[in-house]
Amino acid sequence: MFIALTGRPGVGKSTVFMKVVQELSTLGYRIYGFYCPEVRESGKRIGFKIIDLHSREYGWLALDLLKARQMGYEIHGKRIGRYIVIESEAERIGVSALSKALDEKSVLGIDEIGPMELSINRLRLEIIRALKDAVKSIVVIHRNLNDVEIADVLKRKGFELISITEANRGYIYREIVKKFI
Repeated sequence: MFIALTGRPGVGKSTVFMKVVQELSTLGYRIYGFYCPEVRESGKRIGFKIIDLHSREYGWLALDLLKARQMGYEIHGKRIGRYIVIESEAERIGVSALSKALDEKSVLGIDEIGPMELSINRLRLEIIRALKDAVKSIVVIHRNLNDVEIADVLKRKGFELISITEANRGYIYREIVKKFI
């Protein structure tokens, strides 16, 4: 089973992803991979963490310029919008997280495959390898994904694309979980 979630920003893709991951874990599946939640301070988004789904180890994927400066990070790195990609942390966490497949009860989970994650070449290559090797997978893909190699892997593996909307976000996770069991 291979599922790819997409939809507009803020619609609930990550919420659906995390509900599926939690349900599958409850059913005895071993989830490996990573997710990248936004981090807010005083109501303002300051960046994104990258968190290993299995070990819960985390680091920064990206920080806004001001916060990166305040935290002492190099601000001459790759930029995606107003964010600086913290390549060393994202690569360390992401590559490690993608190498933890255990057995046929393992499910690859990635939230999300988007511009920040793909701007880190070694992480991009590990995402491609993990997608090719996965027995089962649920991923969130950026709505404007334009990486030809990743799109080709998703097509060859037969990923089912599910668009998350306001109308389906409250119940669709149950239908997705049923596809895995």
